[in-house]
Amino acid sequence: MPDLLLFVLILAALILGHELGHFVAARAGGVAIDEFGIGFPPRLATIFRAGGTRFTINAIPLGGFVRPAGEDDPDIPNGLAAASKSTRAAVLIAGPLANILIAFLAFTAAYRFAAPDFERTSISSVAENSPAQAAGLLPGDVIVEFQSQPVTSLDTLQRAVAQSLGKAAMITVERDSTRLEFELTPRATPPEGQGPIGIVTGNPLRSVAWAEAAGLGADSIRLQFQEIAHLPGRLMQGQVAPEEARVTGLKGMHDMLAWARDVDRSSQRPFLTLTLVGVISTGLALANLLPIPALDGGRLMFVAFEAILGRRISPRYEGMAHAIGFALLLALMLYVNIQDFVNPIALPR
Repeated sequence: MPDLLLFVLILAALILGHELGHFVAARAGGVAIDEFGIGFPPRLATIFRAGGTRFTINAIPLGGFVRPAGEDDPDIPNGLAAASKSTRAAVLIAGPLANILIAFLAFTAAYRFAAPDFERTSISSVAENSPAQAAGLLPGDVIVEFQSQPVTSLDTLQRAVAQSLGKAAMITVERDSTRLEFELTPRATPPEGQGPIGIVTGNPLRSVAWAEAAGLGADSIRLQFQEIAHLPGRLMQGQVAPEEARVTGLKGMHDMLAWARDVDRSSQRPFLTLTLVGVISTGLALANLLPIPALDGGRLMFVAFEAILGRRISPRYEGMAHAIGFALLLALMLYVNIQDFVNPIALPR
């Protein structure tokens, strides 16, 4: 399947899943749905009608939408704005929750195919003209010992290497179920961007049961939330460069998926592609929960105001806020997507 087609299908599935969450919650709460659209307008055709909802197919194949009755007009019976606060909140949060569910399924499937073994350290790449290359180390080697010290994590390896800077040392690796020993000398002053022995490390892969894969999938979502929550503070402290925290548009997501597919083809496992689907879906959920008018989080904010104040903010003013928020979001999306072309994201080679 061409990378572009796969990207369109994945993005459409994530957006449709989000909208299906809104649709199911709305119908469960008695809110009428005028239209459920596959793709974005202009409308091409009505597929069928059911339960008072028109199901349509539209020209732009990048997702879909749900159009509830009375979204901003509380005078329309069975409309969204006329529903109780709890029903409106449930309908609004159901879309992001659907994306979190999709992310969980994607992460779980990824780990079922290939879960990292965090108790072992492997070599992901070897730098040219480095001690590791001169010694004969190869990507895929699992590091077992360094100077007779067991290597159970990156930290234990770094500590062992630090004790041997400028001195000949023995490293034991496992390659194709065979243990091999190599001699090398860690550099006290390595070139910029390289470590003392010139390797990038990772974790070897192992097979796990579905139950453990599900636990790892849930941990991945928790980690995504944690990383995003800590990101502003890490940016201000200089722990993360601004270019590493940039928002990615359609081209950037396409490029990342294409890169992940290339890596997965060589490993014959869809691990990176499924993991990236999980990351994007989690990102969509979190972005939609931001308290910005026009987003689900912005609409939830108005429901919260109503609960706190004991009265509804004028639908006219709320509608204006959402319209302004939508215009600002469009401008931001345009800027982000232009940046993807002007300053493409850097991907590992």
